[in-house]
Amino acid sequence: MAKASPIFALLKFYATHLKSSIVEVTDFILYVKKYTQHHVEEQPELITFLDNPEQKITQELDNLVASKDIVIAELSNKKTVIFIVSQFVEHYDKIYQTILAKPETPFPIVDKLTKQVPKEILCQKTITSFLETQLNTPKLSNKELYCLTFEKEIPSIVYPSSFPAEKFADIALTKIKLLLDKDQYHEFFENKLRMSNPGKEIQAKNFFKAFVDTPERAADTLKNSTDSFYFFTQLCYFISQEFKNVTDLTVEDQNVLQSVQIAQLIIAHYKNQLQKNQKISMALDTVKEYLLKQPYYYSMETILNFTDSKGILLRTQYEDANLKEFLEKETSSGESNALPQLLVFKVESGKRYFIYKHRVFPLILRLCTDAHDAISKTISDNWYEALYQFEKLPEMTDTAAFEKMLEKEVETASPVLYALLHANFLTMLGYEMTTSGTDQHLNLIFANNELLPYSELLMIKQHTLYENAKIKLPFWYTLPVLSWFATFLHNRKKNKKQKAKTSQKHNSVSSNDEFEIPSSGSQPVSKKEALSKAAKKLEKQYVQEGSTINRELESFCKQWNKMLDKNAYENLREDVDSLVRDYMRKIFRSLNGSTFTDERLQNLAETLCNVPGMKKIGERDALLMYVKLYMLLLIKNTNGR
Repeated sequence: MAKASPIFALLKFYATHLKSSIVEVTDFILYVKKYTQHHVEEQPELITFLDNPEQKITQELDNLVASKDIVIAELSNKKTVIFIVSQFVEHYDKIYQTILAKPETPFPIVDKLTKQVPKEILCQKTITSFLETQLNTPKLSNKELYCLTFEKEIPSIVYPSSFPAEKFADIALTKIKLLLDKDQYHEFFENKLRMSNPGKEIQAKNFFKAFVDTPERAADTLKNSTDSFYFFTQLCYFISQEFKNVTDLTVEDQNVLQSVQIAQLIIAHYKNQLQKNQKISMALDTVKEYLLKQPYYYSMETILNFTDSKGILLRTQYEDANLKEFLEKETSSGESNALPQLLVFKVESGKRYFIYKHRVFPLILRLCTDAHDAISKTISDNWYEALYQFEKLPEMTDTAAFEKMLEKEVETASPVLYALLHANFLTMLGYEMTTSGTDQHLNLIFANNELLPYSELLMIKQHTLYENAKIKLPFWYTLPVLSWFATFLHNRKKNKKQKAKTSQKHNSVSSNDEFEIPSSGSQPVSKKEALSKAAKKLEKQYVQEGSTINRELESFCKQWNKMLDKNAYENLREDVDSLVRDYMRKIFRSLNGSTFTDERLQNLAETLCNVPGMKKIGERDALLMYVKLYMLLLIKNTNGR
């Protein structure tokens, strides 16, 4: 990277030595020559100015002109001089610091600039555009000197870019206060303000007194009060009207009119800012109201799609930074090491959800209640099919295995419930609620500061499910002799099949498949083949003649998928399809062709549609039909895979 030229530093050093912001070009070139000869050994970068310095210095000065660091002009005496902008800025910054301390000091007028100073040194701006930019996106520098123009032939002023606009506002308000402090104006403008607001005389008088007596807090008062905006706008109008007809304006009069225009623009900015902040605050309050409603847990994607009462997206009423600040504040640590009001948890897929802490336990209880029927039915059906095949599963009698199985079922059927029960904040939240006594549901979730077993949370009893599964079996399964004999035959056939698999691997099906019990006079078929056959049989009940299963899927998808955007439509459909596929992979072992009936298909589809994520979709009947058809499509195509 090339080193910066030392010319600008030398120019400022030389100007400081002269105590001037204006330097003659010829004198400066001579100074650089002498300086280089004496300091080239200490500063090797000066070596470039030893040979033909005039041309190189002129080139460097042209670069400074292009970057607006200096202005070069020819004076009336034919001398070419350099005007150093930053030193002019520093000079006028000191003038404004003086005005801030002594507000009776007038603003520096452009017309009072010496005739030797070129207009090119000033950046022309209207007072309106300048304040709008500086108040919205303040930026201080020492590189620009402004000429600020006013309306109604009020003299323009010089303003340095290094002086903050907020202090500029304080100066304008203080100058107006000085006017109102005078006896001839104080009572006159107070009475005029009171008379112009019938019914609000006391409020007008209090505003006038507060503004005149406490000018150091005037800006803060005006920033946060709608009434103050109204009264101050009126006051500025009255002052302008009083002075506009004066033909011979004094410097003091000019200062008043300049201050009034500055103050009006600044107060208008404060008013707009207050209205904007109120709008943002109302929108974020609505976001909070949504978060406190059922289902109590919301993803960021859902939060961004919240709407107001008119159906307008709330995110159009605030910036992303406002929402981020709100969420950070709500999720930051509370007092005395307490949990924050808004908690965050993550499901297995990685999706994050927000929930207020006093909604966690009611949500857990609701989700447990919702999951009770679906999980009970799934387990009962699985156990029935196992018993029908003369199999005994460990979870039927072993409590630990039963609890482990329930945990897996919860993970599949209710990912949000599973995530909440494993959230790292749950134990601390329970302790916090116990200490404060603010939650009445703790005894339904915790016992001795530990989470209750899944069987108690879901209110599912092991022996009840076992008995329900046994009741569904044919009566002869309960007769000891027949049951023993059938089990014996089943085990013999099972052993023969296992031996056949070992000796004839090239004729076997996948190791995940089991053979169905063949009916008399028929050839054994694989489990996949039997399921595929049963699925094709059920397909005829759901798909009308002349149609196809894919066509029916499209028809039902359009009924429950209300997304207008094409990508959103396809994404939602793929989410549902993925959920069905994952579910079928998990329960495939429990299926067989002989028991895969319409009732079984209905139970599987209802179980999946009762998952919280599916419930949010709506159009349940169409969604249920879609899920059943997609399950049939998956099972029908398992043969040969």
